[in-house]
Amino acid sequence: MNLNKKAKVSLFLLIVAAIFWLGAINVRFFIGNQLLNYDEFNFRTSIPPDEENQIFKMVSDSSLLIMISYPVVLICAIIFLRSCKINLRENPWLLMSAILFFVFVPVEIYTAYIDLKFMILFDKRPANHDRLLELFGERIGFLRGVPWIAVMSYYTIIWLSVFKPMKKSMAQIEEEEKLLEDTHGYKYIFHEEDDLMTEEIK
Repeated sequence: MNLNKKAKVSLFLLIVAAIFWLGAINVRFFIGNQLLNYDEFNFRTSIPPDEENQIFKMVSDSSLLIMISYPVVLICAIIFLRSCKINLRENPWLLMSAILFFVFVPVEIYTAYIDLKFMILFDKRPANHDRLLELFGERIGFLRGVPWIAVMSYYTIIWLSVFKPMKKSMAQIEEEEKLLEDTHGYKYIFHEEDDLMTEEIK
């Protein structure tokens, strides 16, 4: 796969930003779980105020890292796809990866808006803990958990990029097209008798 300089730079920045982005998502997930009961979906009520404040701070910091790194990933992904000049028919894994990534852009934008409200509210003193918990619950329960489906899709993109399933050569594509044409194509040979019948009809 030959890439020009612009594609290589955008791909490098995309990978670096994606490491920070997905890493921050995982950190926020593990930290946020400390606010929840494991046996049922509700918030713990026995967390000391100091510990709860520390959890809120770590959630806010990881959300800030996500909000910084995700736009970089998004912009670099667009630049890479526009400049890589990769034949998508030969590399359907890249097309699948692009679909899995861009289909969740509206979800990421809206959840980033919720994260921003969470961060602004946390920076106010004294912070409204009930409202912070409400925003946190709205974030993880948005569209019945679609953000978590998005995360699974992002890890699927990593798998697709590593193993490149369904990758084809141009020779395979031409052979499939020829087979399809032979199977479903229709060739009509105009015989001399047909020519005579056409003249009689006239």
